[in-house]
Amino acid sequence: MAERWNAAQNEAPRTRHLTYEGDDRSGDHKGIRATIVVLVAIACLLVVLLVGFIALSSSPMFTIASIDAEDTEHLSAENIAKLANVEEGTTLLTFDSATITENLKRNPWVGTVSFTREFPDRLKIEVTERRVDCVVKMSTGSVCWCLGEDGVWIEPVNLTVADGQSADDVALALAQKMDALLITGVPTSLSPTAGESSNDEVLKAIAAYREQFSEDFSSQVVCYSASSVESVGCTLKSGIEISLGSPTNIDVKEAVIGQILEKHPNQITYINVRVPSQPSYRRIGTESVSEGSGIQVDDSLPVDDSSAPTQTTATGEQTTEGGENADGTTTGDGSVDGSADGSATGEGSPDEGTSEVDTSDMILGEDGVYYTYEQYYGLDG
Repeated sequence: MAERWNAAQNEAPRTRHLTYEGDDRSGDHKGIRATIVVLVAIACLLVVLLVGFIALSSSPMFTIASIDAEDTEHLSAENIAKLANVEEGTTLLTFDSATITENLKRNPWVGTVSFTREFPDRLKIEVTERRVDCVVKMSTGSVCWCLGEDGVWIEPVNLTVADGQSADDVALALAQKMDALLITGVPTSLSPTAGESSNDEVLKAIAAYREQFSEDFSSQVVCYSASSVESVGCTLKSGIEISLGSPTNIDVKEAVIGQILEKHPNQITYINVRVPSQPSYRRIGTESVSEGSGIQVDDSLPVDDSSAPTQTTATGEQTTEGGENADGTTTGDGSVDGSADGSATGEGSPDEGTSEVDTSDMILGEDGVYYTYEQYYGLDG
């Protein structure tokens, strides 16, 4: 017994090792050290890049030596370079695109600007001009203003009106050449300034119609006219004049116009939908109607629900079809006897006595007398 006790006492002491799952502190320390190393390396790289960029920026190697541009319709490449006004010593890495764009847009024809760096020393500037959206004929004189699609006034254009022409004819031709919409009859208070945005209420009213009319109907409109917000009108490619009034219930007004045109194809000359629930119109009693020029006459004319006399028989007898109400009834029926060739005779012409006058393209004045376009507006001298 004593021997076993002594043997046990002589054995080496045993050591117990305690371990805890998930406690690997040496691994965490290695991860932290690796992250710090990566961050330091990135910081050093950024410092090197920054120093390199500063060195390259100030290097004469990339200093802009020439500006390349292409002519536009209204700006030459030389003028684009002058307008850009790039300061001497500017490099391809340091030029201020915002400032150069602002310089270029001092010319109202400049719409958008883009830049291309052509290393080592060439800067290419591409200018896209503003598109002319509307040609606005001023109410006085023979002057039109080009209005951009972004609502910015571009520049005035003086109209050359030859003998036998009206300013509206020439303005329409100009608008069609520019693939733009013609606006006439604007208030005398309208005073455009090149490069400024248009904030006139009349033009906003027209814009409301353009935005809310369907694409199909808008494509038929060649001219708008508005002496006030409440007196907006338009003319279709067919020559039909439409009194629209203030920009309210636009979808309803378009629907009413469509119903009237569908009911009387090739017969309508004028439609009034200022109050869409009580529309009125003028029509002629024949199916053979040629397409009109689309010239808009002054919307200040009184709303007249009676139509101009039109030939209906071989003897020249003419009937006057009145305006038709919402229930389909017409007003103002009457007749005017004509001569054998269909021209109006007797009373109703500008001259006394018998006169062979075709009134189909004349304007009925408040005095009940028909006038030519030039006579009515005092354009015949």
